[in-house]
Amino acid sequence: LIYLCDASLKDTLSDSDSDMGSTEQLDHGSTDTLANGCKADSDAAKRLAKRLYHLEGFKRCDVARQLGKNNEFSKLVAEEYLSFFDFTGLTLDKALRTFLKAFPLMGETQERERVLIHFSRRYCQCNPEESTSEDGIHTLTCALMLLNTDLHGHVR
Repeated sequence: LIYLCDASLKDTLSDSDSDMGSTEQLDHGSTDTLANGCKADSDAAKRLAKRLYHLEGFKRCDVARQLGKNNEFSKLVAEEYLSFFDFTGLTLDKALRTFLKAFPLMGETQERERVLIHFSRRYCQCNPEESTSEDGIHTLTCALMLLNTDLHGHVR
C-alpha cells in the first residue's frame, strides 16, 4: 500500500500505478492520522477492503498479507474487511471456518496473529451476548488453530 501525504506526490502517480491491485491511495483531506503522520482515509480503507473481499485485483493469498500489516490504515482495512462477515449465532469454530474459507492464513507469525485479533474482535461484535471477552475469544481461536495444525499439519 502506498500512503500519500502530499497532493503533489499523488498527482505524480501514473494511471497504471493507480490501477495496480496492491496500491490504494489516500485522499489529501482525510481526518484520520497514521502513526507516520500521513492521513488515513476511511473511504480508501472501505474501497480496498471491498476489493480484497471480492478479490478484485487480488489473489486469495494476498488477503492475509494485507490484513496482517501493522499500521493504522491496515487496521481500518481489516475492520472494513471483517464487516463483510456476519458471525451472529455461529459457534466459534464455525465462524473461524467461515472466515478462513475466504483466504489461506499465511505469513509471519505476527501477521497471522493480527488477522486472528481482527477476527476475534468481529466475532465479539456479532455475538455481544457471549460472556467471553475478546481476549478469551482470541485465546480460544489460537487454541483451535493449534489443535487443527496438530491434527492436520503433519507432512508425510
